[in-house]
Amino acid sequence: MEQTDFRTALERNSQRLFLLSLSFVKSHADAEDILQDVFLKLWTCAPAFEDETHMDKWLTRVCVNACRNLLRSLFRKRCTVSSEEADTLYTFDSVQDRDLFCAVMALPERERTVVHLFYYEDLPIKEIAEMLHVGESAVKTALHRARNHLKDYLKEDGDHA
Repeated sequence: MEQTDFRTALERNSQRLFLLSLSFVKSHADAEDILQDVFLKLWTCAPAFEDETHMDKWLTRVCVNACRNLLRSLFRKRCTVSSEEADTLYTFDSVQDRDLFCAVMALPERERTVVHLFYYEDLPIKEIAEMLHVGESAVKTALHRARNHLKDYLKEDGDHA
């Protein structure tokens, strides 16, 4: 891979892959490590890509696999991103955006992952199912549950405001 192509891919994909990693592992440090691993794989052993979309999908799959491998590790300690840390890591356009981010991060892992891939990565249900090695019905169920959890969480949060 050419250095200029690598830099372009890095600039175009860093933020979205970091957020994807963070949605899986809920740890800023682990997400950064995963991001480095993903781009190291891109630099050292990437296949020939048909176009940018093909590369983006490949990077997403490598990222998801790296996250799942880390989560399987017996030595991984559970860390979470607090709303205070989220405020320092990201710039949100509104309080509602920050609240939604915190609500998504509070979802169980499977629901959080499916929500991120579906809404933030714009992946179709079929592709998410293939990527996570589950059936399409499992993805649809996780999305349905996540929407209900988010609705309840945001309704509760609005009641306390």
